[in-house]
Amino acid sequence: MAIKTWGNMKGAALRVLVSIASSSAFLLFGYDQGVFAGLIGGNGFKDTFNNPSTTTIGTVTSIYEIGCFAGAILTFYMGNRLGRKSSIWVGLFIMLIGTILQATAFGVGHMIVGRIVTGIGNGINTSTVPMYQAETTKARSRGRMISIEGWFITIGITISYWLTYGTSFSEDPTIQWRTPIILQVVFGAITAVMLFGLPESPRFLMAKGRNEEALEALALLEGEDTQSPVVQAQYRNISAALEFSKSGTGEITWRDYFAGGKQQTFRRLALGYVIQMMQQLTGINAVIFYSAYLLEKVLNLERELSLIVGGCTGLTFFVFTFIPIIFIDNWGRRKPLMYGAAGQAICMAVIAVCVKLASENGNVKAGTAGVIFVILYIATYSGFAWVATPWLYPTEINELRFRNQGAALATSANWLWNFVVVKITPLGAENLGWKFFLIFMCFNAAFVPIIYFFYPETAGKTLEELDALFWETTCAWKLTEKGTRGDADLELPGTISLDEEKRGSHDELSEKM
Repeated sequence: MAIKTWGNMKGAALRVLVSIASSSAFLLFGYDQGVFAGLIGGNGFKDTFNNPSTTTIGTVTSIYEIGCFAGAILTFYMGNRLGRKSSIWVGLFIMLIGTILQATAFGVGHMIVGRIVTGIGNGINTSTVPMYQAETTKARSRGRMISIEGWFITIGITISYWLTYGTSFSEDPTIQWRTPIILQVVFGAITAVMLFGLPESPRFLMAKGRNEEALEALALLEGEDTQSPVVQAQYRNISAALEFSKSGTGEITWRDYFAGGKQQTFRRLALGYVIQMMQQLTGINAVIFYSAYLLEKVLNLERELSLIVGGCTGLTFFVFTFIPIIFIDNWGRRKPLMYGAAGQAICMAVIAVCVKLASENGNVKAGTAGVIFVILYIATYSGFAWVATPWLYPTEINELRFRNQGAALATSANWLWNFVVVKITPLGAENLGWKFFLIFMCFNAAFVPIIYFFYPETAGKTLEELDALFWETTCAWKLTEKGTRGDADLELPGTISLDEEKRGSHDELSEKM
């Protein structure tokens, strides 16, 4: 049965449509991340839930991450059964139910249930969408396409900040906080409809033995005939990678996850897990979730002004996250992460000093400087690819047999540590004050040597070539060194070099358009 696409699209146009659909799912992710930050301090929200305490606010906000963690774990078990597209549909449907529960809540318990259910759906989607994008994109533009997803996260955050600012002037709680929540349905519906006209991941299809469908999907994504040399070479390379991983039809056992040897399964899973954990320990979600709260309570800004500054942080995200879209496939993954972590450590140190002076001495200039460095921190974080790369990296380094589980495990790390950060931020800011920011300074500083010594470069290599990278080099330091050089001769037994895949550095969005 022929694969149907929107308007019979193929080639670059189809790949761009895959990117748009994937990005719209991450726009929903970003909106959902940011919307609560502007609602928890509003009078309508407080009146509805009887002026909740700081602890209650922390619980209601952070319980969402537990739902996301559960969704990622569900994907670990069910993702390879459902496939990439069906997993996303399931995630969107669950988010719809959770959104309705949140928007109709009149008690804390009701809201908590809605937050958990919404989180489960988002956990499934954030585990699956980057993997679907990576498996349908050319090697030379894989980083760019997933950076676009990261940019759409910031679009969602920006929309949520300014929308909650606008509705904050209403005295009607339905408009003030219920309307921003229910709008999540619109973003989810857009993604769900777009998926109907897109192919399933050819790599997933081949892993399931649906080889004819996989060949057709590869041809559509390449814009070529199924007998095209490029399509046939990709097909044989994926087949060789599957054979090498010895996936066959056998079930994966728990022992397989701890395997070393040439495949280095455990190391690859660990690298994906740790990079997502590091993303959260940069402190970014302490700033996103509680930007308005921190600015109001710690830096002593008026609520309206704190909301405006919160909106400016969203705009900063939006502008600076566009930068990696341009350079990530040329600069690679390692350097931006290291430069970004160093810059973030400096910003956190300055923020700590400013908070100390503003809170202890009432120094207005220090408070202003603190706001500036909060925005500069966000610019550094987003401009140096910390938004997108942790979502991209686990999908790149794990072999096809373990890619779903590797992506889900890494995503579970993101949400678990997200929960920890969001849960402790109100208490940490109140009890530790300026010292709280020094914790994140230390984490960011530590990430520089960790990335340098343990994380190989993945830019410009096909997913099958990355299998060969780990197969050829088992020592962590040598692996990083080899991955940094960007070797072009990495091949598994039985694979064919795809020179055409690597030729040209022009923008994917303009190719053949």
